[in-house]
Amino acid sequence: MTINRPLSLPRVFAFAGIGIPLAAIGLPMAVFVVPMYTTELGLNTATTGLIFMMLRFWDLITDPVMGWLVDRRPTAYGRFKHWIAGSVPILMLSGFFLFIPSGETVSPAYLTICLAVFWLGFTMLQTPYAAWVPSIANDYDDRSRIFFWREIFNTAMLLTVLIIPSILASQFDFGLREQVLVMGVILLISLPLSVLLAVLFVPDFPPAPDDKPPVFNLSVVRSILSDPAVWRVFSVEILIGIAIASTGGTFLFAAQWGFGVTSFSSVILLAYFIAGFAMMPAWLWFSRQTDKHIAVAAVAAWSSLTFIIYLPLSALGGGPALLLAGAILTGLGYGAAPVLIRSMMADIIERERLSTGESRAGIYYSLLSGAHKTGASFAIGIPYILLGTVVGFDPSTDNSDAAITGLMLVFVGVPVIAYGASALIIRDYPLSRSADLSNEAPHSSEST
Repeated sequence: MTINRPLSLPRVFAFAGIGIPLAAIGLPMAVFVVPMYTTELGLNTATTGLIFMMLRFWDLITDPVMGWLVDRRPTAYGRFKHWIAGSVPILMLSGFFLFIPSGETVSPAYLTICLAVFWLGFTMLQTPYAAWVPSIANDYDDRSRIFFWREIFNTAMLLTVLIIPSILASQFDFGLREQVLVMGVILLISLPLSVLLAVLFVPDFPPAPDDKPPVFNLSVVRSILSDPAVWRVFSVEILIGIAIASTGGTFLFAAQWGFGVTSFSSVILLAYFIAGFAMMPAWLWFSRQTDKHIAVAAVAAWSSLTFIIYLPLSALGGGPALLLAGAILTGLGYGAAPVLIRSMMADIIERERLSTGESRAGIYYSLLSGAHKTGASFAIGIPYILLGTVVGFDPSTDNSDAAITGLMLVFVGVPVIAYGASALIIRDYPLSRSADLSNEAPHSSEST
C-alpha cells in the first residue's frame, strides 16, 4: 500500500532523522574507529582489516534473512516500525563497547564479538528503514526527494561528528580514542530520539486484506539477480561502497604521511563532506532533467577523474592547502550516487509491485544492503591488508618513502578504479523515467 500524494515535509524530516544515527555508524567507523583499533588498542592493520572484512561478509547471510522477515512478518500496525524499534537496544549496547572500549588494549576476539552484534543491530535498522520508502513515496522523482532529505540529515550528522571531535582535539588535546568516545555518545543519544520521531509521525501501512504475501525462495533470488536493472544497481552499489569506504578508511593516513597534515586533517575531511553536501542538489537537478542513471554515471566519472589529482598534489610537497583543494574537488561527487542508487532501487520495487501485485521491498533492500556491505568490507579489508602485507606501511611507526608512495597509490587507485567501473556499468541501465510505470499507475487512497 502506498500514499496518493507526497509525504508532507515535516513527516519527511521525521523519516530522514534516522539518517542521523546511520551517519554516526557509517563512514566514521572507517575514518576513526578502524584506525583507533590499530593505533590505540594494539591490533595491527592486517588483523583489523581482516576482522572488518569477514564480519561484513557475515551480513550476506543476515541481510536476506532480515529482508525475508520484513516482507513476511508484518504486524497489524505496519511492516517496518517494529523491526526498527527492536534494533535500538542492540545497537546501543554493542555500540557502547565498540566505541568506548575499556583498557589499554583489546583482543581480536573482543573486536569480533562487538562488531558481530553491532552489525546485527545495524541490519535490523537499515533494511526495514530503506524498505519503508516505496510505501511512502508516490512517484519516480518523489523517491529521490525522500532519499535526498535522508542524505541531507546523514551528511549534516557527518559534519557534526567531524566538527565536534576536531574542536575538542584542538581545544582540549583530545586524542583519537577520546574523539571516538564523543562519537559513541552522539550515537547513543541520537539513535533512540530519531527512531522515536519516525515511529510516531511517519505512516507505516499494514498489509491490505487482499495483498498477496510475497514468495521468497532461491528461484525468486535468482530471478531478482538476473534482472539487468537489478544487477547493474547492485554492481554499482558494491563499487561505490568500495570507493567511499576506502577513501574514509585511508584518508587520515594519506593526510599525515602523503601530505604531512595531522592537526587539520579532520577539518579538511569536513570540507570534503561539505563540498558533497553543497553539490548534491545540483546532481539531483541534473537527474530530473535527464535520468537517474545518467546522473550516477556523471557523478562516478567525475569522481574517478578527480581522485587522480591527489598524486601530483602530494608530489608537489603536500601541505594543508593542497590537501584541502583535492578534498573539495573530489568531494563534489560525494553523496549523490548513493541517493540516486537507492531511489533507483525503489523504482525497481514499484515496477515489481505493479506487475506482480507483490511487495518485496524487504528482500530487494536487504540484497542492496548486502551489496553495499560487500563493497565496504572489501574497501576496509583490501586496503588495510595491502598496506600491512604488501606495501609495508605501519601507521604506528616511521615509514620509508616507498611505503608512503604505496600508501598514496592505494588511497587513490582504489576509488579511481571503482568509480570508473561504476560509470561504465550504469550507462546502459534499462529502467528510465519514460519506462517507470508508477508515474501513470493509480495509487491507493491512503494519504498522510
